[in-house]
Amino acid sequence: MKKDTSASGAASSIGRIPQTCDDLQKIGHRKSGLFSVMGNKTVDNVYCDFTKPINDAGFQKLIGHVDVKATPIYFYAQRSSDFKTPNTVVPFDLLRLNVGNAMNTNGVFVAPTSGKYFFTFSGVSDRSNVRLDLQLKTATVDWSRITQGIGTGEYQTCSLQSTLQLAKGDQIRLILIDGILHDHAHHYTNFVGQLLEEDILH
Repeated sequence: MKKDTSASGAASSIGRIPQTCDDLQKIGHRKSGLFSVMGNKTVDNVYCDFTKPINDAGFQKLIGHVDVKATPIYFYAQRSSDFKTPNTVVPFDLLRLNVGNAMNTNGVFVAPTSGKYFFTFSGVSDRSNVRLDLQLKTATVDWSRITQGIGTGEYQTCSLQSTLQLAKGDQIRLILIDGILHDHAHHYTNFVGQLLEEDILH
């Protein structure tokens, strides 16, 4: 007859990543403390009080979520000349940062992984109003406007920001609707994006 060694401190397994304090107890944890377990789409920090019964409200307490990024993703793109072609993707001739290689100089960002992303843009109008769209393309929806930035008048700032839930392969771009983006060696045009929180699936 095979001896059950789980109570003696030998390693054991439940066949999956632990999701609760109960799971941790089943694989041999006996000392109360802070632990990381798999949540729905996040990794959660929980406090497990193994002195309490499983059905007690104090047995497991959620402390917060762990910021998990399998691959860091962020970029910083700039221009060094005017851009004035209407209804066209704004390209960038300078990528100061492109960690994760998700941003292209042609102006299209492709999400390498699913998660929450933040994007921000700022530029300057040249002698007239300037208008830009931040657009999103998904596997099921063609390019559509998320938000718009407007610079009114001569040499005025145009800016926009957005936080989006993206799936792997979703695309982001900036479209110049009308007007002229003013730029030269001082680099007034700046486009920045980063992965805030990656989706962790079971």
